[in-house]
Amino acid sequence: MLTRWGESLDPNRPLPEYPRPQLVRDSYLNLNGPWDYAFTPLDAGRPQVWDGEIVVPFSPEAPLSGVGRTLDAASALWYRRSIDLPEGFARSRVLLHFGAVDQDCEVFLGDVSVGSHRGGYLPFALDITDALAAGHEELVVRVGDDTDATWRSRGKQSTRPGGIWYTPQSGIWQSVWIESVPEVFVRDVVLTPLLEEGAVEVTVVADEGTARVRILGDARRVDEADVRVNVATRIPLGRSARRWSPEDPFLHQVLVRLGDDEVESYFGLRSVGVGPDAEGHPRLLLNGAPYLHAGLLDQGYWPDGLYTPPSDEAMVYDIELAKELGFTVLRKHIKIEPLRWYHHCDRLGILVWQDMVNGGRRYNPLVIQAPVVAPLNLDDRRHRLFGRQDEEGRDEFLEELDATVALLRSSPSVALWVPFNEAWGQFDSLAVTDRLRGLDPTRPIDHASGWHDQGGGDLASRHVYFRRYRLSDADASDARAAALTEYGGYSHRVEGHTWGDDEFGYRRFADRGEFERAFLRLQHDQIGPAIDGGLSAYIYTQLSDVEGETNGLVTYDRAFVKVDTDSVHRSNLSLRQRHDAVALGLPSRPVPVLECEITSPVSLTLPDGRLNPASTGWTRTPLIRTDGIGRGRLGAGRNKRWEYWAVMTPSHVIALVTSDIDYAAVHGIWVLDRATGQAVAHDAIGVLGGSVDLPGTLGEGPVRTSTRAVKIAIDEVDGGTRLRARGPRVEVDIVAHRPEGHECLGVVVPWSETRFQYTVKDVARPATGWVAIDGTRHDLPAEGAWATLDHGRGRWPYDVTWNWGAGAGVVDGRVVGLQVGGKWTDATGSTENSLVVDGRLTKISEELVWEYDQEDWMSPWRVRGAGIDATMKPFHLKQSVTDLKVFSSDTNQCFGTWRGRVRDEHGTWVSIDGIEGWAEHVHNRW
Repeated sequence: MLTRWGESLDPNRPLPEYPRPQLVRDSYLNLNGPWDYAFTPLDAGRPQVWDGEIVVPFSPEAPLSGVGRTLDAASALWYRRSIDLPEGFARSRVLLHFGAVDQDCEVFLGDVSVGSHRGGYLPFALDITDALAAGHEELVVRVGDDTDATWRSRGKQSTRPGGIWYTPQSGIWQSVWIESVPEVFVRDVVLTPLLEEGAVEVTVVADEGTARVRILGDARRVDEADVRVNVATRIPLGRSARRWSPEDPFLHQVLVRLGDDEVESYFGLRSVGVGPDAEGHPRLLLNGAPYLHAGLLDQGYWPDGLYTPPSDEAMVYDIELAKELGFTVLRKHIKIEPLRWYHHCDRLGILVWQDMVNGGRRYNPLVIQAPVVAPLNLDDRRHRLFGRQDEEGRDEFLEELDATVALLRSSPSVALWVPFNEAWGQFDSLAVTDRLRGLDPTRPIDHASGWHDQGGGDLASRHVYFRRYRLSDADASDARAAALTEYGGYSHRVEGHTWGDDEFGYRRFADRGEFERAFLRLQHDQIGPAIDGGLSAYIYTQLSDVEGETNGLVTYDRAFVKVDTDSVHRSNLSLRQRHDAVALGLPSRPVPVLECEITSPVSLTLPDGRLNPASTGWTRTPLIRTDGIGRGRLGAGRNKRWEYWAVMTPSHVIALVTSDIDYAAVHGIWVLDRATGQAVAHDAIGVLGGSVDLPGTLGEGPVRTSTRAVKIAIDEVDGGTRLRARGPRVEVDIVAHRPEGHECLGVVVPWSETRFQYTVKDVARPATGWVAIDGTRHDLPAEGAWATLDHGRGRWPYDVTWNWGAGAGVVDGRVVGLQVGGKWTDATGSTENSLVVDGRLTKISEELVWEYDQEDWMSPWRVRGAGIDATMKPFHLKQSVTDLKVFSSDTNQCFGTWRGRVRDEHGTWVSIDGIEGWAEHVHNRW
């Protein structure tokens, strides 16, 4: 399997870009490209015969290397090429750089060993000046790799790949290059931003001397200072200071001159940490304020390069895709990337959680897997349980941890350290956390991601895959920030874009639309409430498919994004707004939604009863056929069919409801006398739907309800719909007229492929007729009476909460109708909002903000968005509560007068002052 970048790779010039963006020198010779290679027994000497050519820096196991062979623990891999320095290239010293070599290597020039290195993930440099001066020009590298045969750090490489463990790789896997430097040169520049002081701390690492440091800030203003080498020096930024954030990833450029040496670097002026939000919850902070860490797990694997990205552009693609999807974090999982990857994160603006690379002996399944489904928390000082009984292995891990921090500490995007994940080689995590704090006190730490929490670090870090996630009381009250650091992992295979026949994920979805809807519901139903309660971060598994893991948001070859980027972006935006409303005390904001208008008839369901994806959208007239609801075994017990009519008159409010929910039928007649405030209610419940006859599709037959207390008949007649009802004290006979060309809103709400509904909201229907109460008849006025229909067919989730509001009237000589909804449609890609003016419908495609007081329902209700700002002042509250434990309903419906304005399809604001209707908050469980 090749990516598009692998297909266009020039094997003579792979990955030519400068590999060290935070320490740039004008001396650079790239050695990537064809080298000779050979495999030998581990104890054999240098080969006399070479096996062929390998494209460096791709591992021999990677397709782009051109080799296709695995290096095992009993073998050695040899590389060879010549060095030809350009004329004038060499200065005082010549340094040979390796970005990373997996796992141990020794480097020769001719027969002279010029150095060696242990560990497969970190860069190293060798001074080859003297060997070159002796006339040696043949560069030879010998590599050995234990992979998982010992306690060495290995990441997710496995000699038995499958599931969450991947193909092993070995040898040179990052760029090889040469630079020449003067005798005294800058070895490193450590840059620590001091946001509160408006300064940067600069340490120039060198053997001796004083460096001149120039900082280019905002508007190219320059700050300068002399800095003694190896001494941390604070440089005030003054007016050049500009903050770094994912929304504004501004980088201050740094120029350092030390004698004859000049280097360029950069930093981002930002701070990260943990602190209280507006309600006292501990939250992750960016630049001193709570900031939602919305992230993706990023394994950093490629089908054609394995550990090695096929190109610079490929790295950029992953980062930009994450940002397009609305994420603010990439958790770099059990891998250290080439430095250019961090540079792109710095300049494009995304936060990075950096995992340390795991090691240890073979893991105990009980220790690393049991916590997935059962509470288990072990003391990680019991080294043998965690595969960490080897002191040498623990020491090497700590050395690599130190080197990782030194390598990445100046990168502004790196915002958090993760030393251990899911007990893989975990040990002494409290002591390791203290060590990390000593190395870098500026960044928070997730000391034990997932489980075996030792109570340290800055996060209460949880992984949840096989159960519904709810923020626990313990995590909500923890002094550390609550974080869901892995979850989801939903799988969707895209044929033609898979590594093989395997499919690994924690839930499987064959249909792309169902996969997307499941992801969006997960975000809305589980992550959203947790954010309200104090959740500070979430890391979804994962960015891309990897080998048999098909649980990415993009395929392994990066050719097919499995979700609609706009929908996922809006979902993340909505979650961020929920976070900011609680954590920062900011007002909630509306979320725009991209919806599809359906213009021809289509069935709501497929033949097998699942949701028909072609029906998802909205209509101006009833076009959706719903005959499949209530038929067959799919969704049995979850089907609901209903008709609700409300008629507002100057003197009365009349409401009729008839419904069938598979195992019961709920009916009602309700009439309010507005003058007295007195209401008459007749309610009835039928068993197994025998008391009601509802047509499969709207308008294709009469509606009949017949119980002892409630009788309702609804019929389509010339020019409208006739509504008749009778109860012990009430009788109704009303016609809801349908003017020529009148449009009404139809919406399909897709919670999942088995949970969905089609609803028709028909407002501003002129009404005539009469209502009788206790034998006294009241005729509806010739003008000023308005009927509204809420028709629905679908299969609901068990536990739902919704808002609904509507109104109608004459404003400035025009008939105006309003329909607004919320909560239960959030994150589905559908909304139930529209404006009707003289029969013409304007769709309002936003998740609107509803503001009302649940302690005082009679206070004003406000609904707002980019295209609407409407307030309803109630005159009557209708409440009903049913609580049978498994079956419950809590309705708070206020009738009143709307005021405000709404944009029509031309962008013109339309007044709704004086229209009458209602707004409601309902919580149902059935």
